[in-house]
Parts: sequence; structure tokens; C-alpha cells
Amino acid sequence: MADTAYHKFRTDRVPAPEGCPVDRVFSPFSETYVKNPYVVLEKLREQSAVFYAEELGYLVLTRMEDVAEVFRKPDVFASANVQDPVLPICAAAAEVLSAADYNPIAVLSNRARPDHSRMRKHTQAGFSSRRMQMLEPFIRRRCEALVDGMQQAGAPAEFVSAVAHPLPGETIFRFIGFPEADDKDLKDWTTNRLAFTWGKASDAEQIDIAQKMLAYWRYCVSFVKKRHLEPADDFTSELLADHAADPDDLSYREVESVIYGLSFAGHEIVSNLLSNGLINLLSTPGQWAEICKDPGLIPNAVEEVLRFNSPQTSWRRVAVKDTELAGYKIPAGTQIFLSLGSANHDAALFDDPDVFDIHRANARAHISFGRGIHFCLGNRLAILEASITLQTLVERMPSLSLVTGQTFSYFPNFTFRGPKELWLTWSA
Repeated sequence: MADTAYHKFRTDRVPAPEGCPVDRVFSPFSETYVKNPYVVLEKLREQSAVFYAEELGYLVLTRMEDVAEVFRKPDVFASANVQDPVLPICAAAAEVLSAADYNPIAVLSNRARPDHSRMRKHTQAGFSSRRMQMLEPFIRRRCEALVDGMQQAGAPAEFVSAVAHPLPGETIFRFIGFPEADDKDLKDWTTNRLAFTWGKASDAEQIDIAQKMLAYWRYCVSFVKKRHLEPADDFTSELLADHAADPDDLSYREVESVIYGLSFAGHEIVSNLLSNGLINLLSTPGQWAEICKDPGLIPNAVEEVLRFNSPQTSWRRVAVKDTELAGYKIPAGTQIFLSLGSANHDAALFDDPDVFDIHRANARAHISFGRGIHFCLGNRLAILEASITLQTLVERMPSLSLVTGQTFSYFPNFTFRGPKELWLTWSA
């Protein structure tokens, strides 16, 4: 069970590869990195594109070519560690998750081939064009309602709580099939799991999040059981139909575990995308006015947000066999920090990479959704939500601007980036 558990709570540290530069201070939890990782990453990339972060126990890759190579070799650089807590969790939180019925298994983001390929074909089918077309009217209708509510409450307004947090949560819940009546509990259970797995949470926070993870897992188990008896037109029912057609190709426990993992991936990360996009569009002179004048620029603007200020600045892999990378011999067991944020600002690929430009011709060359067999399943849905949100704001609030003088606060964590609050104002 330990090899296939959704979360594993113990990771052995492998020392730096022979001859590899060692950085004794780099940490994604540091104040300077949290404030602006791109300034830190640019200096590191210039000094040594590959280095071993002693405090983390990870090999750090900052160039696009190296990050892309790791993604291209899933049988050498496995994803088995991506859902494991970066830092050890406290005994009390581990005790909560030792409950006999807390038993989700690794399914997609942290499962290797051939099992990954077997399961992905079923889940990929769920993100079909038909399903996106069905969701689009709901996303648009709900986005308009949330924006209307923000307008009616009056300026200034806090965008994260008003729109950016509720919209992706409700979207992924409807996609899965969860009833709207359960939204309050679902949002409570699924918020802050990023802090547990990728953050530096206190013992009290870890215990609280662990209790919510357990409650949410139990809810998912109960919901899948209900859909097994009462199918509907939703993603859960599609997976259960595939299971019924061939139980050996998609197990019941795998269905439960896919549902459990999906809401996390489709919620807080997309919330950060929406907020990051507004920060860049409203703070870069002329960019907001341009998309207001020509909403046809929105699709490329979303891609540029993903490149310039990705909601996911890094990801992880672990070497499962002795190999070579960037001229270094990498021992099996080496934990690898893939700096997506640095790769997306690599001057070898992007001209003036530190300039936010919605007209950038190769904005889509970013690596924010990963590459290869683990390419983000929900990429189309995330882009759809971001595009609809911008379309709605451009149409209804063209005078939108950032409240002057505000500073953005970010939660210190290994992977994800988005403001805790984003204050906006507009003309009456």
C-alpha cells in the first residue's frame, strides 16, 4: 500500500550529485523568494543553471531545456513525489490521516506508466469538447453573477474572495457532479491543502487541514457510491461507466481517488491564475485598455499570464535510476525541483522575458502545464475560466484598476503562487 498511497510522508534525502554546485541558502519559503521569485531565479540562473539546494535537499533546474528534458523522460524522472508533503508533517496530523478508511491511492499526477496511461485515457475522455461546451454556460453565468455581486457591493472590492476563489471551486464541483447544496462544506474542506503538501504550515494548521482532508475523502467515497447507484451526466458517472464496462482497466478505488484529487488541482491553482492575470494586466501600462478595445486579444493574454506569472512556479520529480542530466551524474533517489517560473523567463526562448506583453508571439511556449504524459488534464478548463472571467470584466467593468498603494501578500510554499488578497476599484 505504501508504494501506491496518494500521499507518502517520508522521503529519504540524497546528497548533491558529484561536482554539482551547492547553494546553502536557497529556499522557496524565504521572504525574498515569496515576494518575487523571478528576481531570485534570474540571478540563480545566471550563476548556475543547475545547483543543489542544501536546505531543501533538491536538485534545482532553472533552464527550459533541462526542465523539458525531465518532463520528456517519465520513466527516468518519476512523478511519484508530487503529492507528498515537502516538509515532514507533525505526528498529530499523521495520526489523523492514519485512519483505517483514509486510503486514497496514487492515480494520475503521481502514478507511473503503465498504470498512468491506463487511467489517463479514461480521465482524458471526461475533459472532452462536449463536457467543456456543457460547462461554458455555467461558468459564464456564475462569473457574471459574482462580478455583479462585486459591483453592487461597491468599490473598493476584494477580488479573490468575491470572484477568484468561488468561481473555480464551483466550476470543478459541477464538473465532478457534486451538488450545489454542498458547496460550503466542499470549499471549507478543499481550501488550504496546498499549505499541507507544499507549504510550511504550523502543527495546528497541519492538524486542521488533515482533518479536512479526511472529511473530504469520506465525502468523495460516499458521493461515488451514490453515483454508482444513481448515475447522472457528470464526470464521476462517466468514470463509473468505464469501470462497469471493464473493472480491470479502471478500478472502483481508482475512481474514488481520481475524484478526490481533482478538486484540489482545479480550484486554488485556477484562483491564482485569475488573480495573477488581473495584477499583470492592470499594472502594465496600456495592456488593460488594449483588451478592452479588442477582446480578441484575451486568449493570447491568458497564455502570457501563464508564462510571465504562472500560478504554478515549480513542480517536482524524483530520479528512479542512475542517470545523467545537464552534464552531471544523477543518483537514483535524487529529488528534483523543476523551476517552471525560471524556465518561463529563459532568455534563450523568450525575448525580453521579464516584460509582460500580451502580443508575445510565442507566449504559448510556456511550460506552466508541464509536458509529456503528465501534461495537465485541466488545461483547457483553466484557460476557459480565465478567458470568460476577463471577457466578463472587460465588458462590465472597463474602468477597472488596482487600488493604489496595496502590497500583495503571498503564502510561502514550494510550488504555487497567487495573492491572498487583490483589491480593485472602478468608476461608478
